[in-house]
Amino acid sequence: MLGAWDITCKDLKLLIADKRALVLLLLLPLLFIAILGMSTGQFLTTKEKPAAYRVAIIDASQTELSQRVVGNLRKHHDLEVLTFANQSEVDATDTKDHISAVLTIGPTFVEKVDELNMRDMLGGDAGGIAAGPEAVDLKLDVRPTMAEGDLIKYFLFGEIYRTIFPEVASRNALFRPYLPDPDAEPTDAASETAELTPAQPVKTGNMVYRFLVPGFTVMFVFFLINIMARSFIAERDMGTLRRLQLAPIPPVAVLVGKTLPFYLASVLQTSLLFLSGRVLFDMSWGPEPVYLIPVILCTSAAATSLGLMLAAWVRTDQQVSAFGTTLVLILGGVSGCFIPRAWLPDLMKTLSLATPHAWSLRAFDAVLTQDSVDSILVIDHCFVLLGFTTVFFAGGWWRFRQVD
Repeated sequence: MLGAWDITCKDLKLLIADKRALVLLLLLPLLFIAILGMSTGQFLTTKEKPAAYRVAIIDASQTELSQRVVGNLRKHHDLEVLTFANQSEVDATDTKDHISAVLTIGPTFVEKVDELNMRDMLGGDAGGIAAGPEAVDLKLDVRPTMAEGDLIKYFLFGEIYRTIFPEVASRNALFRPYLPDPDAEPTDAASETAELTPAQPVKTGNMVYRFLVPGFTVMFVFFLINIMARSFIAERDMGTLRRLQLAPIPPVAVLVGKTLPFYLASVLQTSLLFLSGRVLFDMSWGPEPVYLIPVILCTSAAATSLGLMLAAWVRTDQQVSAFGTTLVLILGGVSGCFIPRAWLPDLMKTLSLATPHAWSLRAFDAVLTQDSVDSILVIDHCFVLLGFTTVFFAGGWWRFRQVD
C-alpha cells in the first residue's frame, strides 16, 4: 500500500530506539511470569519444600493412644506437626504466627475413647461422637485468618477418627475379625507400591504455566495500546501526524503504516513469552503447536487495532494513562487473564465474551490443555478475534478522519 511501508519503517526505528517501550513489551512480561512461577514453586524454587499446614499439638494425655494420634498426623506430608507441653509454650514460640491450628489432647482422652461403642462411631448425628472433638476431650482451634478453617477441622478430626476407630472396634466381637493385624508384615504388592510412590512425583510446573503464560501474555499484549496511543500523541504534538494527513497518502495507508510496527512487536512479544515458557519453565505447547500461530497472530491483530482506536480518540497523555490503563485492567479482569477462566462464575464467563481477551484465552486453552486440538473451534475463535480487529480498526479510522 502506497506510503504505508515507509511509515512502518520509520516507526519501527523509533520503537527500537525507545528502550523503555522495549522493556515494557518484552522483558516486563517475562519477569512478571517468572516471579509468579517462583511464588508457586515452579521456577528456581522447585527444589524447596512446599509450604505445609503447621499444627501445634498439646498432649496432656501422654498415653500410647494419644501418641498414635500424633504419629498418624505426622505421616501426612502436607502437615508440619509441632508438639508442645502447654499453651504457654505455643504462645512463646517464634513460629506461632505460622501455626494454622492447635490441637489439644485432654487428660481424659483415653477414658472418653474407652466409653465409646460402635453405635457411637457409626451412629452419625445420633452417635456419641456426633458432638465432634469435644466428645473425646479434644480441642481444635484454627487461626481466624485461615479461610479454610472448617476444612482443616474436618480433616484433623477425620484423621483422629481413623485412629480411634480400630481401638473401639477391637472391643466388639463382630468387628474384631475384620481389623488388620498391627503385627502383620505388609504384602509384596503393598511393599512395591510403597517403594514406587515416592519415586513418581506429580509434575505440576508444566500445568501451572499452561495457565499462567497465556493469561498474562494476553494481558500484556493489550498493554501495547498505551504505547501506541502515546506514539500518536507525540507525532500529533510534533506536527508530523498532521503532515501525514495532508500528504497524498490514503488515511487507511497511514493507519496501517502506524499500526504494523506495533503488530510486529506484539507478535514478537507473544512468541518470546511462549518460547521462554518452553525453555525456562518446561511448558507444553500442546499436542499440535502449529495452531498457536493463528491464535498469536489474531490476538496481536485485535490488540493493535484496539490500540489504534484508543490512539485516535484520546488527545492527551493524561487521557492515555486514565483510559488506557483502566481499559486494560478491566478487560483483563473480566476476561480471566488474572485467574483461570475455569474458576470464573458462569455470569462472568458470559460477560467476558464481550472482550477479545476471552476469545483469545479460549483459543489458547483449546490448543494447550486438551488431549487433541479441535481445529474448527480454534479457527472459529480466530475469526471472532478478526471480527474485533475489524470493528476496532474501523472505529479508529472513522475517528482519525474526523480529527483535524
